[in-house]
Amino acid sequence: MAIDVKSITQLISEFRKLQTKDSITPESLGYILQRLADLLATAGTSETVNSIQTLLNGFKAAGQAVVSLQQGAADRNNILANIKTVDLGNGSIGNATNHLFIQQATTERAGAMRAQQVTDLNNARRAVADIQKILETVQAKLGLTEGNKGLYNNAQIQVTVQAGELRMLGAQQLIADGYVPYLFRLTRKRNQWGDKVAIEAGAAPKKYCAVRKGWNLYGSVYSISIASDNTISFSTNPHSHQSQKAIGYSSAPDTLVTSFTRKDGTPTFGWGRSSVKLVDRKSTAKKHRMIRLRFAIGFAKKIMPGRSLITTANLVSSLAEFSLIYNPSTKTWHFGK
Repeated sequence: MAIDVKSITQLISEFRKLQTKDSITPESLGYILQRLADLLATAGTSETVNSIQTLLNGFKAAGQAVVSLQQGAADRNNILANIKTVDLGNGSIGNATNHLFIQQATTERAGAMRAQQVTDLNNARRAVADIQKILETVQAKLGLTEGNKGLYNNAQIQVTVQAGELRMLGAQQLIADGYVPYLFRLTRKRNQWGDKVAIEAGAAPKKYCAVRKGWNLYGSVYSISIASDNTISFSTNPHSHQSQKAIGYSSAPDTLVTSFTRKDGTPTFGWGRSSVKLVDRKSTAKKHRMIRLRFAIGFAKKIMPGRSLITTANLVSSLAEFSLIYNPSTKTWHFGK
């Protein structure tokens, strides 16, 4: 710290002008000496001076400090900035206008998004929206609902057999979203011909449509019920009334089979276009044989009976397959995989 010696210099100058005898007294001399002692007491030590010098050297080495930063003029590719700085060594102020602050992004480095990239991004968003509209149109034609955003059956479901009953796994969200289960059989099938226009025009009437082989719908939207514990039960309506609301539901396996006895006493059941015998045709003793029938369950939007043909293309889930097995020793049906 610098010492102010002006007052001491003035006292010394006045002390030197004294000429008269006894003008210099211990009191006047002591006063000057005390002032000198007081000023020396306010002076810093060499350590303080060294610390201050080190700080000053650090400021000079640091160079400039930013005191103000604002965005500059608009640019299509880079970000410009107005920067105000101060020199820490001498306190001078510097200004940089429209200084290149952030360069444009490239495949090699990160940076500012260019105006053309924003234009391309907006065009891509509009293209995606157009594709989404086309996708929704295709979904509507396939019978898919708004909640399903894919063309493929992504929801994976499974049927298991527990204590002789069927249980559905993985369908809770589908049911919550309003989808309903449909029952399919692996059969050969052909429906009755219903083209009245062709008949009225004088064309040869047709009794049946073309034969379809594969997973064919059994019944309608009313054919299956899934309880809160995921137990699956089936409509007890006769086969010819499966398109009507069920009078009841049962989880028993034989609910899915309509058995009858032929005139020759052979027990038989219907399976698509076929009539299947429960006895071995090669056996003279007419022994019953084991039979395995393939069923599957899939989920789709609710389509009322007679509105349109329901196929596996309408499904928003996978097919959960199970089997209906006839045990010849007990002459009973049970579920299997």
